Amino acid sequence: MRSSLALLIAPALVAQSPVPPAGWHHVRLPASFFAGNRARLLQGMKAMGPGTLAVIKSMPVQPANGDSDHAYRQDSDFYYLTGVEEENAVALIDGDTGKYTLLVQPRDPKRETWTGPRLGVDGAKAMGADEAFAFDEGEAGPGSSAADKALASALRNAKRIVFIDNFDEAFRDRILDAAYPKGTRNWNGGDKILVDGRATLAEMRVIKQPAEIDMIRKAVEVSIEGHLAAMKGSPRFVNEGQVAGAFEGAVRSLGARFLAYDTIAGAGNDGCTLHYPFNDQPITPGSLVLMDAGAELGFYASDITRTWPAGGTYSSEQRALYDLVLKAQDAGIAEMKVGNPHIASMYAATRIISDGLVDLGILQGDKEEVYKKMEWKRFLPHGVSHWVGLDVHDAGSYGKGDAIYPRGGSRKLEPGMVLTMEPGIYIPKGAEGVDPKWQGIGIRIEDDILITAGGPENLSARLPRKAEEVERVVRQGLKKR
Repeated sequence: MRSSLALLIAPALVAQSPVPPAGWHHVRLPASFFAGNRARLLQGMKAMGPGTLAVIKSMPVQPANGDSDHAYRQDSDFYYLTGVEEENAVALIDGDTGKYTLLVQPRDPKRETWTGPRLGVDGAKAMGADEAFAFDEGEAGPGSSAADKALASALRNAKRIVFIDNFDEAFRDRILDAAYPKGTRNWNGGDKILVDGRATLAEMRVIKQPAEIDMIRKAVEVSIEGHLAAMKGSPRFVNEGQVAGAFEGAVRSLGARFLAYDTIAGAGNDGCTLHYPFNDQPITPGSLVLMDAGAELGFYASDITRTWPAGGTYSSEQRALYDLVLKAQDAGIAEMKVGNPHIASMYAATRIISDGLVDLGILQGDKEEVYKKMEWKRFLPHGVSHWVGLDVHDAGSYGKGDAIYPRGGSRKLEPGMVLTMEPGIYIPKGAEGVDPKWQGIGIRIEDDILITAGGPENLSARLPRKAEEVERVVRQGLKKR
């Protein structure tokens, strides 16, 4: 199956997706995609044995304060199996019969006036459910609805439950009570077996299907337009919020309902804070702007970082560090080949950073010893690659790790994987033992890489990376002042 997939996603057969003038508004994957994912999960459930039931809960609504909620975004696993975007839903898949049942909130004209139309039973069936029931109040009060009865019946007959609770504690307690009716909550002593559904879905999501790759391409293309807007606007921007706003306005205008993550737009020393959360400080003359920002399109993420001179020209120190990070990124990308362990790309990038810091005099000593002692981690404290997909840090194992990357990296790369390559150097003001000329400089360069049989494909390559090309884009904004 994977070898045939490799042929489908070879670079020669998949064209880049240009951004249409009107954008990609409400672009979604077809119903057949979600049905195929359920079929794959069903195969795994059958292998677990008879009596296996999958129970997957939607993401609960998250209150923002006493009078409003955060914008609702469906859980990625639930969406991957159902395509359903609304809250208060439960998916049931019977491993013996293959029957797919959706339990949903009922139609409610009063509530829908405020929050928009609901699926209801008919809508759930139209989205592919074999059966659907609503959680409306039954004659006997709470818990007696058709949906509650369907859930109770399914749980009663199950011997094994593949379960995802999505942080809904009340629902989790309900399933545990069904699995352990005596209330012992002894995971080894009940009459049913609970299986972590997250782990099962995570492995399904590692290799992206062609439709998913196309959606990621679209998310990347929209994000590139956002980065270009922020870069070109920088010469006239006076604070970080304008940088973030330029990106976010551009991507939303092109169809991104959500950001893949909160935008990071740090100028000067703020660029040395890896997940800088404020975006509200002035941009001082001569500083760099580090923007880590990605749009989400059709529930698929992108993850791109560029670092540019606010005034259009890197200083000599900024340029030396920038070129070093770019060289490290190129080395990492070159190792992202089918059959290579993921960790090979991380070793390649970090070795370039370590040796380069010695060459610049920022680190001292024998290059081999400096690298082995991981002294470079002082200036590059994060990993340089992760999966990208429905989540910006997507699900899936990386294999075993080592002293440098304890979280993993031994897994061999396969066609259809999408990962970042994102080395950086961060030297904050006050860094002990570092010449002040290097201080206050934070640089990261990040792109999304598709693994193909023909080699790594940089999905975000249209966004300039070379220093002189980046400067040229920023200077376009100078002409508009």
